[in-house]
Amino acid sequence: MTEEANQEPDDRFPWPDEVEIPDDCAGWEEMYPRYFRFGQGADRSELERDRFWFWDQKDSPKPLRPWDITLCVESITMQLSQAQSRVFAVPPAMGIDLRIIAGYSYASPVPCTDPELLEERKAVFSERSEYVYENFEELYEDEWLPAVKDIGQEIRDLDVPEQLPEYAPEDVVYDAQGLYPGAVDIQSEYNRLQELTLRGWQRHFEYLNLVYLAYLSFKETCDDLFPDISDDAIGKMVTGLETDLFLADAVLNDLARQAMELGGDVPEILTSAGTPDEKMARLEETAAGRGFLEAFEDVKDPWFHITVSRGYHSADGSWLDTLEQPFDHLEEKVTALQEGTDIGRDIEALQDEREEIVAEYRSYLNESERARFDQAHELVLTVYNHAEDHQFWIENWLHTIIFQKLDEFGQLLVNHGFLEEPRDITLFGRTEVPELLADLARVWSQGHGAQTPAYWKEDAADRKRILEAAEEWSPPPAIGEPPEEVTDPMVIMLWGITTETVQNWLGTAGDEDGSEMNGFASSSGTVEGPARVITSGSELTAVERDEILVAPLTNPDWTPVLSKIAGAVTDNGGATSHTAIVCREYGVPAVTGVGTATTQLETGDRIRVNGTEGTVEVLEKAEQH
Repeated sequence: MTEEANQEPDDRFPWPDEVEIPDDCAGWEEMYPRYFRFGQGADRSELERDRFWFWDQKDSPKPLRPWDITLCVESITMQLSQAQSRVFAVPPAMGIDLRIIAGYSYASPVPCTDPELLEERKAVFSERSEYVYENFEELYEDEWLPAVKDIGQEIRDLDVPEQLPEYAPEDVVYDAQGLYPGAVDIQSEYNRLQELTLRGWQRHFEYLNLVYLAYLSFKETCDDLFPDISDDAIGKMVTGLETDLFLADAVLNDLARQAMELGGDVPEILTSAGTPDEKMARLEETAAGRGFLEAFEDVKDPWFHITVSRGYHSADGSWLDTLEQPFDHLEEKVTALQEGTDIGRDIEALQDEREEIVAEYRSYLNESERARFDQAHELVLTVYNHAEDHQFWIENWLHTIIFQKLDEFGQLLVNHGFLEEPRDITLFGRTEVPELLADLARVWSQGHGAQTPAYWKEDAADRKRILEAAEEWSPPPAIGEPPEEVTDPMVIMLWGITTETVQNWLGTAGDEDGSEMNGFASSSGTVEGPARVITSGSELTAVERDEILVAPLTNPDWTPVLSKIAGAVTDNGGATSHTAIVCREYGVPAVTGVGTATTQLETGDRIRVNGTEGTVEVLEKAEQH
């Protein structure tokens, strides 16, 4: 028997072929390209066993639909990796590899370990990164943002008919167009959508690695100069961000204030029971209500292009599809104003606090140390807005536009009897959809009465069933043999995965009864209160004022909820995660990267969150009170 076989199960996670996938998920492999599945050859399997893979709960907290891996697994694999390995030559990082198990994404960073190559890459990285850092503001405002907006507009301009015509237009004959080009054009337009989507994601990672590296450099500078400094203190030195992602919440605040100023029955309608459609119908009945609706419509583009579930799950849509979310947030904000409670961030206060903390730590340094600190701090302040801005413009604004255009292709297929619902199109991979469209063209070409195949609807129904079964499953947190120590700074900062996290997953560390948990001290302050455990944005309406939010991770569409919660605890995410950033901006105590909070805590548990020390303590279980 090999040493590997003798190894205690508690010492490692299952190998890929040991993962017990529910029988109801049978057939999931057919939904995803083979290059994103484990195995697929002896050499590849051996390499996969030599690596440690962790479930990317940040981006795939639930199973990804086949088309959605374009925006997550495929784009992260290609665009993040090429940014690190081929474009900027980040010395120790060659990118990230990903695999899928029943719709869940597993990630494994790819390091560069060749000493000679490391030296070669240092020279390339130094020259290219220095240029970006020195010119970042101009590159962002004059190049990056206009390019992203152009991509979005070009996607909007793609021409997708609602239905192919009964007969080709007469100019096909009179202008010698070569039969009807429309049947070919829909495939060309779809191919262009694929291309533009991937180009958008090239922009996503164009500067993002450099932004995180600037923060990492600043953190390392602080850790070196101030050995006892906390992650929270470092984070507060970059608070007071005026980022586009926060403007969606600011716009809702403005709408709530407008509702109060308009008066009449506008505040009453917004805080009453009813669906968004019912509330809008009532608002249409008065001049004040119509004034509010006009303001509401004016801000939808771009600020309601906020995707649900981080923008990687097309079935969840955006605020434009689910107006319940912005209306729920408006109800909460108007109610707060009626009670005399402030809403939104006090940016000036945050910036004043930032400057006070910076001044205090600078006072501990000599002249040369101060120069080193100032250089690192100035750089991170210059670029750090992009850590949140890219989320708004790519994962929210652009993804919303992509989903809307996919809906147009889906509606075309629905109108011809190929699918039941427009967004069923995302149950097929991006390279499968051309086959679906080709089949549509084939059937249409045969004229009125041609048989529409049932197999596309059947496949969609089967895949939906498989994904529903997978969502009920709890996949393993990791695959393979863990490292003795987690050292990758990006894995620690973004995913919040540490050596202790991995040990907790294995059950070899931590408090035996689960009454105490540790994570990242991501936003300072201590608070006690009832826990509210949620796993998706659809549960946000259940969150009540002064509860402590417990979740796998927070998404940008959750930001408005921060004004009413007392604290936050997440399974995932480090000091630079979205949760950490927004909680510092809103002054909400937070502990991130706990690892198992959503499984150890229950709604109603009374807990104490210490965002200064990074601890979570269960004071009383729900069943005890």
